[in-house]
Amino acid sequence: MDYQEALKRGIEAKNYERFDEALQWFDKAIALDWKQPQAYFYRANIYNHSLKDYSKALEDYDRAIALKSDDEGYYYNRALLFLNMGDVDAALEDYNAALRINPDYALAIWDKALIEMDLEEFESALQGLDRVLELSPYSAAIIYKDKGNLYYKMEQWEKSLECFSKSLELDPYYTYAYKGRGSLYTALNRFDEAEADLQKALEYAPDDKDARQRMEFLQNKRKLAGK
Repeated sequence: MDYQEALKRGIEAKNYERFDEALQWFDKAIALDWKQPQAYFYRANIYNHSLKDYSKALEDYDRAIALKSDDEGYYYNRALLFLNMGDVDAALEDYNAALRINPDYALAIWDKALIEMDLEEFESALQGLDRVLELSPYSAAIIYKDKGNLYYKMEQWEKSLECFSKSLELDPYYTYAYKGRGSLYTALNRFDEAEADLQKALEYAPDDKDARQRMEFLQNKRKLAGK
């Protein structure tokens, strides 16, 4: 058996979520040719996304990148690991590294924009989301929801409302957009519209604890307002 065959079997086992078997195949591939980066990368993904063994994941991502430093996907996945580890600065460095290799890497632009939104770097975040909309128009409903959240944080209420409504125009079953618009209506004291949106969210996702909490907040605020 050669490296490629062991790698192929590892990927097949991973795709069927047979992770212990997949790890054995990737170990075998590395033993056959330790200078190839792919087995390290796939093994790191199992440690990161499935087994939550972040120290082993980081070791393998580092090895993969040392062997092939021009693969944007390696940096992107290590950025996800750093987020899991709570290291936002390291994640941003890897997103930037991925984008130096491929400036049109939509997932990296998108994730970076969401981090920038949390850091209140609003203009950069907005530019990123607009760029993702150009690169991935099939994701428009999600992107408009994210823009709605961004404008909400910026207290630009009308633009936030436009974006949430556009998201729901594109996907009338999108729970997250109903929750976002419902919270916006709550902030604006438009209680009937807020309740209608949050009811829709709960209709489509009855077990959504976040939607229930938003509904409770709305009801409490409505009582205090006497409405």
